[in-house]
Amino acid sequence: MIKILLVDDQAAFLEITRLFLEKEGNISVDTSESAEDALTKLKQNKYDAVVSDYEMGGMDGIAFLSEFKKRAIDKPFIIFTGRSREDVVIKALNTGADFYLQKTGEAAIQFAELRNMIQQSVMRKRVEDALIRSEVNYRTIVESTNDSIYMVNRNSQYLFMNSHHQKRLGITGKNYEGRNYSEFHTPEETEKFNASVKRCIDTGQTTQEEYQHNDRWFIRRMSPVRNEALARYFAITITSTEVTERKKMEEALRVSEENYRIIVEATQDSIYTVDPVGRYLFMNTHHKNRLAINGTDYRMRHYGDFHSDEETQQFSGSIRKVTESKKFHEDHYSRNGKQFLRRMYPIFDTKRQDVIAIAVISIDNTGK
Repeated sequence: MIKILLVDDQAAFLEITRLFLEKEGNISVDTSESAEDALTKLKQNKYDAVVSDYEMGGMDGIAFLSEFKKRAIDKPFIIFTGRSREDVVIKALNTGADFYLQKTGEAAIQFAELRNMIQQSVMRKRVEDALIRSEVNYRTIVESTNDSIYMVNRNSQYLFMNSHHQKRLGITGKNYEGRNYSEFHTPEETEKFNASVKRCIDTGQTTQEEYQHNDRWFIRRMSPVRNEALARYFAITITSTEVTERKKMEEALRVSEENYRIIVEATQDSIYTVDPVGRYLFMNTHHKNRLAINGTDYRMRHYGDFHSDEETQQFSGSIRKVTESKKFHEDHYSRNGKQFLRRMYPIFDTKRQDVIAIAVISIDNTGK
C-alpha cells in the first residue's frame, strides 16, 4: 500500500482526486487544504509521497516544497498545477520536485498520469532506500527489477548494466564493458543522450527525461556519481522505466471523450455539477438512471424539473450556502424511500473569486 499526502486548497478537487487515486485500492490518500496544515501532518504521520497544488492561499506549492526540503523530509514530492508548465516547471524542478503535472480538462488522463508518477517515484525511492541499506540488497533489487539500471562514464561508455538492460540491448555476460552507447542506438538517440550526460556531469544534478526507442517509450532518471577524493563527478547512474503502456493508454483516452469519463462512470454514486442557480451542467450515467434521463437532455435544465418542491427547496438552500460561504457543505435527504448523503463542493473561476459551479456527490446511505 502506498500512503500519500494530497494538498490542495480547493476542497472539491481534493475530494475528487482522492476518490480517483483510491479507486484501485493500492493507494491511500490523506488530505490537507493548506501547506501549513500539511507540514503539521508530516510531523505526525509517515507518508510515501506528497502531491501538492502550486497556487494556494498562504504558502504556495514552491514555498511548501522549499520548507519540505529544509526539514530534510526524504520523500518524493509532485507538483500538480493548474498553471502553465512554462510558469512553474523550472522553478519546481530547481527546488527539488520529483515530477510536475499540469491539471487538464481530461480527468481520466491526468489522474492516470498522476497515479503513474506516484507509483514510479515511490517505487524508485523504496529501491534507493534498499540500496543504501545493503550492498546485497542492492544487487538483489537491481537484478530483479523490470527497470533498466546502468552506469556510463562522461564519454557515454558503459561501466555497468543489470540483466534487464542487457536483455534490452541483446548483450550477454559482461560484453558491454567499455562499449559506447552509440553502438546500440541511433545517431539522434545518441546525440540526445550525450547532451543529457554532459548536463548531468556539469551541473552535478539529477535529471529526468522521456524518450522513445523502437516504438517504445521510456522515462530515464540520470544521477551523477561523485569521486570525493578528486572532488568531481565522473559517471552517471541511469534508471530507465518503460512507460509504453501508459502512453498507449493516454492516446486511447484522447481518441474519445467518453473514455475520459471512465472512472466517474464506474462509480455507483451520483456525481453531477450544477451552476449557482441549480441548472445541471453534467451528470454521470448513474445519476441519469436515477432520474430516468437519456443522453444529454438534462443540460441547463433546473434541479426542480426532476424533483419535488420540497426537495428543490432543500437543494437550493444548500447550494446557496456553498456559493455564499465558498466552502464545502454536506446534507442528508430522502427520496423514494431511500436515504442519501450529499456532499457539495464549490468550483471557482480561474482567479478564485467567484463560485461558478457546484460539484455534487450523492451517496446512497440507506441501511447504513
